[in-house]
Amino acid sequence: MKSVPALSVHRIIGVAALALLCMACSPIRPGMVKPLSYAYPPLTDSPAAVAMGPRLPSDRGSTSFRLVPLGVDAFALRAVSAEIAQRSLDLQYYIWHDDMTGKLLAYEVLKAADRGVRVRFLMDDMDARSKTGQLSVLDSHPNIEVRLFNPYITRGGWIRSSVEFALRGSRLNRRMHNKTWLVDSRVALIGGRNVGDEYFDASGDLNFEDLDLVVVGELVNDAAEQFDRYWNNEAAIPIAYVRNVPKPRNGDLDQMRERLAENWAQAQGSPFLQRAGDALLMESILSGQTTAIVTTDARLLVDDPRKVDPSVDDLEPGVREGLAAALHNSTDEVNLISPYFVPGRDVTQGLLLLEETGVEVSVLTNSLAASDVAAVHSGYIRYREPLLEGGVDLYEMKLNHHAEPGDTEGRRRLGLGSSKASLHTKAAVFDNHRVFVGSYNLDPRSAWANSEMGVLIESEELARQLDRVYQTSIDPRRSYQVRLDEAGELYWVDRVDGEERVQEREPDASLFRRILTTILSWLPIEPLL
Repeated sequence: MKSVPALSVHRIIGVAALALLCMACSPIRPGMVKPLSYAYPPLTDSPAAVAMGPRLPSDRGSTSFRLVPLGVDAFALRAVSAEIAQRSLDLQYYIWHDDMTGKLLAYEVLKAADRGVRVRFLMDDMDARSKTGQLSVLDSHPNIEVRLFNPYITRGGWIRSSVEFALRGSRLNRRMHNKTWLVDSRVALIGGRNVGDEYFDASGDLNFEDLDLVVVGELVNDAAEQFDRYWNNEAAIPIAYVRNVPKPRNGDLDQMRERLAENWAQAQGSPFLQRAGDALLMESILSGQTTAIVTTDARLLVDDPRKVDPSVDDLEPGVREGLAAALHNSTDEVNLISPYFVPGRDVTQGLLLLEETGVEVSVLTNSLAASDVAAVHSGYIRYREPLLEGGVDLYEMKLNHHAEPGDTEGRRRLGLGSSKASLHTKAAVFDNHRVFVGSYNLDPRSAWANSEMGVLIESEELARQLDRVYQTSIDPRRSYQVRLDEAGELYWVDRVDGEERVQEREPDASLFRRILTTILSWLPIEPLL
């Protein structure tokens, strides 16, 4: 067989690129019908609201909040609330994994739809691309509608994806990072968690430390309105009209029910589900043993969904502006938690200015070993020295901190997942009386590219609770404190077996990872991080 001349190969590649360029006009199939739809009015006697929220004062401004720091509680709250939903589930996510917990929650959602609950499922297409066949099958259910936010044209393949990103990257780089779980328009779970084993402490490899809020009351109306705004935005496309998404066949939905039911049956009796059944927060809520924090001073911060369109420059103020105001108004102490911390010059100068005015600033982020994105760490390291010189306290979470080395198998037998953990919480405490919990990282991507959301709450009690989470996380058994010596060199301090330990290079990170991070720090990629 004769080989294909190089010129012909180049022509083939050129034709393929040209074809993609022609396709790049729109990721939408012709003839799209996209009816507007809106959240149902709050269900007065919603079992979810009765179970998860206190009886609120009669004035319309009251909202109750509960912090959810443990992954198993976060899973249990989602599963139970879907199980008892009566009228509607509105779900908005950046990532929904097709793993054990992802399938278990999908099973609860499908069962809710089977008993007549309306389900609206809005998912960012970055993660959905590999699952569009399954999502299309879900969409075939008469009570479920799936929309993909800012969809790609290609559904896979790195060559095609690379070409499309080269042609449409200014838009495709902008993603919907919001996370909302709304039940009967009465209960909302808002925070930083996606759906997947690592977010619920069910992974045997690595788990994320994260944070949610259970919200009941007036603020849920705002969460429902923001969902509607994203759902009806021009970037949210019904999955049936997204190019290259396979159409479901007869019987596919029944087969999905069988697969999800089989996964549910196999999971029964597992250590994780046993632990979820005994989830302390869920049990205490249902038994009335915990007291929710009720306040009239809370605000939903949410980005304009048009943020994903690079041609729009008249965006309404969003999360970045709300957090900037909270920082600016701080007078005593600020504790920030951000797994991806790339402050840039402006935020760095703002934090240093706070220190100059007497505000104590402390930041918790991931260590290089614990970070799941080395490139982000490369953007962070250039700001460590100026922040430390200006008085900001820096803490970096360890990769291994749940148990002593060698106890990983014990954790797995107990259903506790891996002993390896990475920080994923996005939160802040301002002056011991104001709290933020949401999806927003202190990095350029959250500021300028991704859409984000969160809740800013005035509450001394909630601030105390979040501060306890923060103090536990920065404990030297769980995190390193980064310091500067007299010569201006960095070193890391932690505690192992009761003894203080000092290290002079990125702790627990391999030589390759340290070299890679250094090289990446030389590249002009900070705006992409």
